[in-house]
Amino acid sequence: MRRRNRLIVALIVGVTVFATVFAVAASLNVTASTLGAGTGTVASCDTDGVTTSFDTSYSATAAGYRVTIVHINGITTPACDGKTMKVTLVGAADASLAEVTVTLATPVAAPTNFDFTSDNVLASAVLKVSVVVA
Repeated sequence: MRRRNRLIVALIVGVTVFATVFAVAASLNVTASTLGAGTGTVASCDTDGVTTSFDTSYSATAAGYRVTIVHINGITTPACDGKTMKVTLVGAADASLAEVTVTLATPVAAPTNFDFTSDNVLASAVLKVSVVVA
């Protein structure tokens, strides 16, 4: 009898968990214009990518050369005109060191420059530059 009670309780818990997970999954929408759990294709305004470079200047406060301006070249115009671009300086362990977001001009300027002067990020700490156009 005791084993039967455990089996019934386990069955009830299993059905409850399954029903809950199924209900939550059924409420998710996966489309190209929204983000959520799942996958979807998000069209890019720039299919051939961009190039990045940055200027530095010596800072006694930062005790080394710091990033001042990040230059982004190769942004597709008119497809990306007026879109929002976020540039992130990325360091060790993929940590965000600084981030700047701007609305791109119409037509997009070449290069598009992002000012990181006030962030005092050492150039030696920057391992990657991440660029997102939304």
